[in-house]
Amino acid sequence: MVFTVQRDVALIDVKLLTAFDALIVERSVTRAAAKLGLTQQGLSGQLSRMRTLFADPLFVRDGTGVTPTPQAEVLHPHVLAALHGLRSLVEQQTFDPARFDGVISLAAADYAVALILPPLLQTLRTAAPKLRLAVRPVNSATLELEMRERRIDLALTVPQFTPQGLRSHLLFKEEYVGAVSASHPLAKLPIDLDRFCAYRHLLVSPNKGDFQGPTDDALAAIGRHRDIALIVPSFAVVADILNATDLIAVLPRQMLLRSGHNLFTFEPPVAIEGFELYAFWPERTHSDPMHRWFRTACFNSFATR
Repeated sequence: MVFTVQRDVALIDVKLLTAFDALIVERSVTRAAAKLGLTQQGLSGQLSRMRTLFADPLFVRDGTGVTPTPQAEVLHPHVLAALHGLRSLVEQQTFDPARFDGVISLAAADYAVALILPPLLQTLRTAAPKLRLAVRPVNSATLELEMRERRIDLALTVPQFTPQGLRSHLLFKEEYVGAVSASHPLAKLPIDLDRFCAYRHLLVSPNKGDFQGPTDDALAAIGRHRDIALIVPSFAVVADILNATDLIAVLPRQMLLRSGHNLFTFEPPVAIEGFELYAFWPERTHSDPMHRWFRTACFNSFATR
């Protein structure tokens, strides 16, 4: 007949397992207590708990210290396995980018992509060479669902196109600057409001795709308007279009500084409200070590732009 002893596993904690292992290794209450940073009385209390839990003396005194009982010898491999599992669980809370082999999804408009990718890719190539980065467009209508379904890990966009309930971090504040081709007549003239409104304009509208932007709001506030001849969804084509036409565009300053363009730039003759670019992410990834590392890499890429 085989008898089993029912034990309450809730009574087993890391301190108890660590004390058991120390006693097996050191074969001395004094040395084990010193190793664990405990008093001998404190370790004796742990030993008393173990004896009650396992219904066995576990360790008996000899002339130089303590000797494990057969039951303790049987238990020791299981204790080591449990400690290893617990340590592995804790180690998973750290993140080694050099060993990460997976995909991270970043949603951003081409404006933000142009600013962040060059410095970010340098960081990833050095620190996380196996990481694969998927860059996707921001869709404000589906962003929350995409984050909930783990299709998007981080989004770089403006607050007005972002659903509520996401974590956020301000990356920087942006302002606008006017731009025309270097051969444009305005490149050789003072640009006042009348001249600014006399030429036709290009508008980048990644989200709404309509003929109304911040510049138009600013002009309307003073009773003026401009003639928009073309709207495009991307900043990538703007420099080529401006260089081939006499159109005017009002663009984010940081994008122009980083684009290496050969355009003529000027301060708009009307005060145009800038915008703030934020990073957004779901609550579920806020404390995750891998996502924290990637977010920090993105934030640093903007800080050094």
